Amino acid sequence: MTKEKKAALLMTAAAFFLSLVPLAVKLVPADSGIPTSEKLVARGLVAVIVTFILIRKRGESLISGKPWLLFLRSALGTMGMVTYFLALEKLPLADTVTVNKLSPFFVLLFSWIFLGEKLKKIQIIAILTAFAGVALVANPVGMTVSTAIILALASAVFAGAAYTTLRALRKYDSPLRVVFWFSLFSVIAFLPKTISGGVIPTGTTILPLLGIGIAGVLGQILMTTAYRFAPGAKVAVYGYLSVVFSVIWQVSVFKEIPSMMVLCGAIMVMTGGWINYKFR
Repeated sequence: MTKEKKAALLMTAAAFFLSLVPLAVKLVPADSGIPTSEKLVARGLVAVIVTFILIRKRGESLISGKPWLLFLRSALGTMGMVTYFLALEKLPLADTVTVNKLSPFFVLLFSWIFLGEKLKKIQIIAILTAFAGVALVANPVGMTVSTAIILALASAVFAGAAYTTLRALRKYDSPLRVVFWFSLFSVIAFLPKTISGGVIPTGTTILPLLGIGIAGVLGQILMTTAYRFAPGAKVAVYGYLSVVFSVIWQVSVFKEIPSMMVLCGAIMVMTGGWINYKFR
């Protein structure tokens, strides 16, 4: 199997697990009183524990080969996660995920500007097709430029910038080390707020909070590994599949039937991914 095929499979798996994160966030009861900071700590704490155990088991070092770049990735990723979680609390699941999935577009832009990666015409067609599909799924006719939309867009920008740094980090740090420090950064950033204003989880909130952490760490490890096998321009488009997964969760879990526009958009997203993979 070629490196590009491995990257595609890894990113598809990452899209699946990362689509479970917003689902788990939405499943935390609104009347539970659990603040956003506590959800973020739950997301990061599980990842810290899991990656630390795996790093020690493999005998890897925790010391980064490029500390400042790893810090930048952690800061950008944390900002992307904060704005993403805040948007999820205000927008429907599918809308938030689709707007956030504009991040691959920013990966292409940042990879071109900062990493000098080339973008072929066929890839531009693939990305535009997927981007148009995202727009249909998001149903822009019914969406206004609100604070929630701005937060979702901001999460896409920060996520795109964070994913771009992974291409540069591949020469210095392993995927586990990157996820460990990124997760620890987010825990340290939001633990004080959680301690001062958090709520002790009950039976109805423990499972969703654990789901946020477990799905998040699996998705992060798979995604980080995917970016090590191929350029951002060739990997990012598969992240759009999380839009399809979010539509599935919205139907199966929340019993909300998507419109024909949403279905057409999902098909366009998958078509864009196929064009990129087939012709790249």
